Amino acid sequence: MPLLVLDPELTIVEVNDAYLAGVLRHRDELIGRNVFDAFPDNPDDREADGVDNLRASLHRVLRLRVSDVMAIQKYDIEKPSGFEIRYWAPVNAPVLDPDGEVELILHRVEDVTAYVQSQQPELHAKMEAEVFARHRLQERNVVLQAVADSLDTVVIGCDAAGRPTIYNQAARELAGDRLDGRPADQWPRLLHLENADEPLRQAMRGIPVRDSEVILRPPGQARRIFRMHACPLTGLPGLAVVVALDDVTVRRRVARLQAGELEVADLIGHPEGNRLAEVMRTVGTAAGWSATEFWTVDDVTRLLHREARWPESGPSVPPDPPAESRPVPSDSPKTGAPDSPAGSRLLSGPVTLASGEGLPGQAWEAAEPVWTTGLGEPLRAALAIPIPAGPNPLGVLVCYSDTEEVPEGLRTAVITGIGARLGEFLERRRAERLAAELDRTRDEYIALVGHELRTPLTSIQSYTDLMLGEPDLDEEHRSALEVMRRNTAGLHGIVMRLLDVAGMRSGRIDLRTTSVDLAEIVRAAAARRPGVQFDGPASMIVDGDPERLSEVADELLANAATWAAEDSTIRIGLRPGDRVVELSVSNTGERIKAHEQADLFDPFFRGESARHNGIPGNGLGLTVARAIVEQHGGTLSVSGPDDDETTFTVRLPARSLASTGTPPRG
Repeated sequence: MPLLVLDPELTIVEVNDAYLAGVLRHRDELIGRNVFDAFPDNPDDREADGVDNLRASLHRVLRLRVSDVMAIQKYDIEKPSGFEIRYWAPVNAPVLDPDGEVELILHRVEDVTAYVQSQQPELHAKMEAEVFARHRLQERNVVLQAVADSLDTVVIGCDAAGRPTIYNQAARELAGDRLDGRPADQWPRLLHLENADEPLRQAMRGIPVRDSEVILRPPGQARRIFRMHACPLTGLPGLAVVVALDDVTVRRRVARLQAGELEVADLIGHPEGNRLAEVMRTVGTAAGWSATEFWTVDDVTRLLHREARWPESGPSVPPDPPAESRPVPSDSPKTGAPDSPAGSRLLSGPVTLASGEGLPGQAWEAAEPVWTTGLGEPLRAALAIPIPAGPNPLGVLVCYSDTEEVPEGLRTAVITGIGARLGEFLERRRAERLAAELDRTRDEYIALVGHELRTPLTSIQSYTDLMLGEPDLDEEHRSALEVMRRNTAGLHGIVMRLLDVAGMRSGRIDLRTTSVDLAEIVRAAAARRPGVQFDGPASMIVDGDPERLSEVADELLANAATWAAEDSTIRIGLRPGDRVVELSVSNTGERIKAHEQADLFDPFFRGESARHNGIPGNGLGLTVARAIVEQHGGTLSVSGPDDDETTFTVRLPARSLASTGTPPRG
């Protein structure tokens, strides 16, 4: 039997004597030559297709690793005098190495020239019919391939061993040549497919697969989600299973974003507590971000403060974006063009940024979204969204990705969907604060009416004192006048305090601001009360009204003494900062109830315990203290109901800020 041996590059590596005799060649004319260089088509035969047919058969053997029996071929042989007509019956068979790869191809031929020529009329008709059928089949295959290539769905046909035999265009774009000759059990590793092992095993066992979700996650690229379908086939040589992968990434992303938006709306609408940490988790998981942060604007320092982060301990978050990531005016988020990656130190604990500093500060300053890439490992890109949109954002949402290939549609959806929800939350929180301020202002304006009482009260007090000075006043009348004087004095004190609060809040009472030593004021206030421990620096210079600041310290200490546990120590401390000075007063004892926290600083408010236990007071002390602090550009707050101690904290601008003459923006 004539036999030719080829390597995978179709180079002749061996030939037997029967083959040499059949093709009228010597051994040294063939060894080492490409088979088609050694045996070209007859140039005088315009319909010669022997080379094309043999090449197609040999490539099928290489690709499918199976034998290929060819139809009778007209393949003329070159002689010194020209080409001689020959007909052959070829069979091409692979020789596989231990790894299942094609090591050699055996090309066996039988010379059937005499038979074909003896049966020329009948055989010619049969060959014409076969050629026509092959052309029809080829045309049909071309049409089917064109249809398959027009689909967005990935289609791969494979043999019984799971090796791919056909691809459509979508499959070639997805896999390239990585799956060539590779059985199905290697596809998950080669394509970075998750959840695909069991569906592929099931398909290879002849069990249909429908709507099995798999995830494509190549390193450094965005995750894609596919629905896998597999259909076993029978009766088709070299084709046992067809696998289809339908890309549902966009649909899944839209569904997750919608669900995440609803969950965010539910979380931020919850009346109890600060749910921003849960909101950050929802934003990250719903949109597939690697990390998320939420920054809010501090009313006193006008700095951005990171209020929540997800995950709390996860990948390093670059604090500073590339220098060229600043946005320019536009309706869409900008993409930075970094020339060097930023550092990736882990941000832990309280973090603050000024306007224009870091990615959050840039988005805050520009008042529009900023999209930047090139942040380095492990977080490659970030999207910063000022919230709410507009010239005066109240916060910034930052989303980090471990890949730079984040679809623009996803970025837009986060800005317009979840970002808008967070904007509603901040606006509502701001509106609630303003509503509370309006309520206080209303009460204070009502209190201003009290100034009309001041003159008659003064007259009553004067005439009461005059009558009490009568020497012949009997005891009954004297007792009545004493009650009148005592109650009039109490009412006068309340009116004066109300006028004081209203005047400070409305700006009608000026502070006598000077350079004062706050440490000295606080130390003196602590010395006036037994059982008070002072902790702070020897000196702390601020700009303020010394009498008013002393009034704040006295009021906070008086309040602490009222509620402190018996024989406990009240602590008052000062802590300096770069831009803020903090004064804190702490005591152990009965805690403030959660439902009373919001009303604690309202005029005349007295808690249940004060009313039920008969503790004296008019509910104006903390109101006055907060009015004074706010007049100094600061804030007065109280610790949560679950803390071990009750702590009132005053935050005042440090002198470096106050001395600039620019009042803090509220």
